[in-house]
Amino acid sequence: MIRLRPRLSQASNTRREALWGWLFILPVTAGFFLFVLGPMLASLALSFTKWDLLSPAEWAGTTNWHSIFSVSVVHTPQARDEASGELLFQCGRHRNVPASELADWQQRNDERSGEPFECRPGYPRDREVLPERFGVVSEVSLFGNRWLLGARDHVLWIALFNTVYMLLAVPIGMALALAVAIVLNQQLRGRNLLRAVFYLPNVLPIAATSVIWLWIFNPEFGILNHLLGSIGLPANGRWLSDQGTVKPSLMIMGIWSALGFQMLIYLAALQAVPAQLYEAAVIDGAGLWNRFRFVTWPSLSPTTFFLLVTGMIFGFQSFAQPYIMTRGGPGNASRTVVMEIWKNGFADLEMGYASAQAWLLGVIILLITVANFRLARRWVFYEHEQHV
Repeated sequence: MIRLRPRLSQASNTRREALWGWLFILPVTAGFFLFVLGPMLASLALSFTKWDLLSPAEWAGTTNWHSIFSVSVVHTPQARDEASGELLFQCGRHRNVPASELADWQQRNDERSGEPFECRPGYPRDREVLPERFGVVSEVSLFGNRWLLGARDHVLWIALFNTVYMLLAVPIGMALALAVAIVLNQQLRGRNLLRAVFYLPNVLPIAATSVIWLWIFNPEFGILNHLLGSIGLPANGRWLSDQGTVKPSLMIMGIWSALGFQMLIYLAALQAVPAQLYEAAVIDGAGLWNRFRFVTWPSLSPTTFFLLVTGMIFGFQSFAQPYIMTRGGPGNASRTVVMEIWKNGFADLEMGYASAQAWLLGVIILLITVANFRLARRWVFYEHEQHV
């Protein structure tokens, strides 16, 4: 009995410590189950229902998911005349111009307008070749053939393409932030003021910065067109109302908005690089580029990986800036996935379908994040690995 007392006392202390540990993590654990895992599982269940927030939810099975993944790739050769078999062309608003009449037709219209009239290969109308209730997501024309990518919810897939396209701003912004951080890490006069100026966009409300950029991109009295005109460049750009320029314009704004935060993170990482590494590199005869390549960049790789992963996650969730500035237009050229989820859930009151779209986005983010972690093993170097 005398020998068992210490063991019993020790076991009792262990249980007591474990109990206190569970009590300390109970608030966080309860919060996770109530406010994270619970809503996630509820939204997964909602994705199999039809619910308008006003009436009870109705079981819909896989209808929502079927609507999302109903896609079709259709090959459409150039249209031909049914009687003669001649290739048909579309000239302006005029369709079905036979190839044999193309030269005369163009000459007559060129004489009327005084300008060359453009004709291009004619194809069947989209609704004639796509399944019923499908819309065009994208098209590729090559050597007289056209391929259409259609989908029942074509707006969602267009929004997904827009979101992925605008993710190109993440590495571009990181490269710019690294360059600014390297400059502001030098012994410059007023560098503290410059650091604060670069970080200022991060403390401003998104609505305020969006209004500023609306003024910058204004086609009539915006400062961007004014600056372009002052240096002799075309100054009539309709930056937010043209489908070709709206995405690059939003990317520029996104880079500007995230530059201060990324610069600050890079600056902290630069100041953590041991000076002995640079001294050893100088002794070995390494120049400026080699010092960056073999000392700075490997030391910054964990920071770069962190900014890349978080930047892509936040990029996939982009909503406020494009919503305030363009409402997803012109057309759907700047619509993002989160904007489409919000529209279906709170404007169209299709909460079940919006939940399915949200889960699609979550799975995409998860897969890309896992892929980033897998690929990181090849180029991310941590301090404990560098000394092994």
